Order: sequence, then structure tokens, then C-alpha cells
Amino acid sequence: MSSDEVLLYKRYLPDTTQGASAESLTTMAEWRRSLGLADRTFLDARTSWVRHVVMQDGEVTGVLVPPAPDPFWRMHKNAPFPRDMAGLTLTAHDAKERGRDYASVPQTIARLGHLLRTLSFLHLNNVVVGDLRLQNTLTSGISQAPATYLIDCDAMVLNGVSALHVAEAQTMRPDDVEGWPQLLDERTDCWKFASMAIACIGKDAALAAVVNDVRRHLIPDHSEVLEDFLLFENQHASARSLRAMADVWRGYVTSSGQEKTRVNSGLVLTPWLGAPSCAYEQDATCPAFSLPPQPPAPASTPPARTSVTAPRKPTVSVAPARNHFPVPSLPIVTRPPAPPDPDPDERLRRASFWFVIFLVAIGVLVGASLVAYELGR
Repeated sequence: MSSDEVLLYKRYLPDTTQGASAESLTTMAEWRRSLGLADRTFLDARTSWVRHVVMQDGEVTGVLVPPAPDPFWRMHKNAPFPRDMAGLTLTAHDAKERGRDYASVPQTIARLGHLLRTLSFLHLNNVVVGDLRLQNTLTSGISQAPATYLIDCDAMVLNGVSALHVAEAQTMRPDDVEGWPQLLDERTDCWKFASMAIACIGKDAALAAVVNDVRRHLIPDHSEVLEDFLLFENQHASARSLRAMADVWRGYVTSSGQEKTRVNSGLVLTPWLGAPSCAYEQDATCPAFSLPPQPPAPASTPPARTSVTAPRKPTVSVAPARNHFPVPSLPIVTRPPAPPDPDPDERLRRASFWFVIFLVAIGVLVGASLVAYELGR
């Protein structure tokens, strides 16, 4: 890797390893490298795309992927935690109770527009997300510009080929739609996006919200598009139509952070007068970038049997741009062992013994007093 690049090793479980195709995963990594600079930059800013495939003993053991950037992390129990899109479904009351950011309708639509623009780009390049859901989509906080970030990209479908066993959450499969394909396609992406959009805008997972609360926030054409998506119709699912729809949705929050809303049936946007967005979360930085640098391995160390795929064109090895130095260890301070805690049963026995002694002493004193009294008479 380059000196300033950090990648994560996503290690597969045995079940995933058995169904993983090294050739298809390598094709995904090479497809990214085949993109032009502008498209590759666009993809890297919005997805955790596969960079390299890790092999061991002829089997796939995982992939190398980039970590999510800082805007998609929040502090949770004093530790960085990824911020998924499920937070956009919270009402203002629930968000405050849970200490989560509350995203108003304009902030929510702007983030959905960012995701829709990503889907448009992927579909235009024959890529299907497949396992599209709230938990696989990270979103920026209220204090950040509206943005989303897709993870688990190794499960995506490139040119009709899936490198892993097709897997999707049962909650993201419709019960009343016939013809749901085994190999997920653009229609399944659009159905899942529509259900996510309705849950986030309406702050309610019920799909019926599209006919009431959600509809009034969108122009009629876009409401019809969502309804068509839920009916599994593809007439509005072209990549270019999604891009035009995404551009309108992203405009619900201006570049200066002003929140807008639709009026009447036109495209005129006016200032949002509803519940204001509130930031309750503390922003965090990606923990992968805080790892200390490791010293280089000794020259005599034999190479590991784990290999990483590289571009097929010849490459030239260069020395790293930065030097890494081992961090000296702290001195060890030896402390005497702490005395063991007393046995609770032993303490109870001692207390009982002294209590009996106390009662006997009182009895002796009372008896002596009575004897002295009688003798005095």
C-alpha cells in the first residue's frame, strides 16, 4: 500500500470462504482500477469497495477494503461506532431519548438523494448492490454535509456475477411481490431503496406511509416513482432517471446547510418550518487511522503464506515514504501483592462469637448486681 493508505482485512467465516470466488472478487478489484480517475474518486468516496483479495493455501480468506471516513462515525459508550442509516428512522422524541441525532425531513431526503446518486452510478456501470438495507448504509451526522457510504461491497453483483453466495436480510424481502429473482438486480435495489426512503421520511417502517405523510414531502412524480418501485415495476428505474431524481432530493439541504421543503405541487423550495434537526451525538474519528505504526519486519523473517492479489500489469516496488520506529516499552513497576479479601463466612463467625461473649458479659453483670442488692438488704 502507499505510505498514507490504510486498509482493513475483512476475514471471512468458513461458510463465506466456501462460497467465495477468488476470480470474481479479483474482477471486482480490477474493475475499480479500470475506472477513470473521476469515477474512481466518486466510487471511493461513497463505497468501501474491494481493493485486494487475500488468499491462503489456494482459498479465499478475505478481502482488503478501506475503512469508512470520519463523517460516518459517532461516539457510543466512549468508543467510535459506525453511524448507520437506521438512525434516520427515529422521531425527534426517540432520537433525544437515545442520544442520537435527529434528522428532519429535509436532512433525511438529502441523504437519501446522496444514496440514490450512488445507486445511479452503480447501475450505470452494471453493478447491483443486492443486500441494500439500513444497516449496510452509513450516513453522516447532522453536523456534517449530507452523505452516505455503502459497506459490504464484496456482496454486490458486477455484470450479473456475484462473488459470494447471494444473501439478503429477510426483512428486506417483500411478501406480496411475485417474481423476486434469485440473482438480485436493479429492480430489487429500487424496491429496497423505496422501502428505506419511506421508513426514513415517514419515521415509520410501515410502507403505507407512502400514501400519506411521505407523499406530501415529495413532488407527485417522485411519489409515483416510489410506488412503482414497491410494485416491482421498472419503468422509472433507469440509471439516468435516478440521477435526476437524486439531484432534486439533494437540494432539500443547500450547500450552506439551509433546510428546504416543497410547497404545493411544484419544485419551489421554501425554508423548512417543521421540527428542527438536532445533533445529540458526538462526532468521532475512524479508529483505523489511530492505530500506532508498526516497525518493519526483520529481513530474515520468512514471508507469510498469505498473499494479496495485485494488478496484472507489472509493478515496481518502492521504499515506503515514511519511516516507522518502534515505540519503546514503558518500564515495569513491581508492586507487592495486595492482601486477599477476608472470607465473608469467617467474618460472620467472628461477629457471632463476639456477640455471644457480649451477651454473656451482660448476664454476668446483671447477676452480680442482683447478688449485691440482696446482700445489701
